[in-house]
Amino acid sequence: MSVIGSGKLQHAAAAAMDDLDELMALARMITYAKALAEDLKIELGAQSLDMALTAVTRELRRATDADLPGLEPLPANMNIELH
Repeated sequence: MSVIGSGKLQHAAAAAMDDLDELMALARMITYAKALAEDLKIELGAQSLDMALTAVTRELRRATDADLPGLEPLPANMNIELH
């Protein structure tokens, strides 16, 4: 493999880690917002944030190809379209 080829692989690996970091940060923000919505008794907002968290969790699982500790199992009846 050439030096240029290995640089591309390193860049791709770094970009993948950045994507995971971004997804984890997004999951934390959604979790916080969902907890606030529940505390404030904003049911529709909490439900919407729960669906958003499910979608982000699904993306995290797909990106890591593994079950991550602390993530609840996805409901079997949840159908979220991924774009």
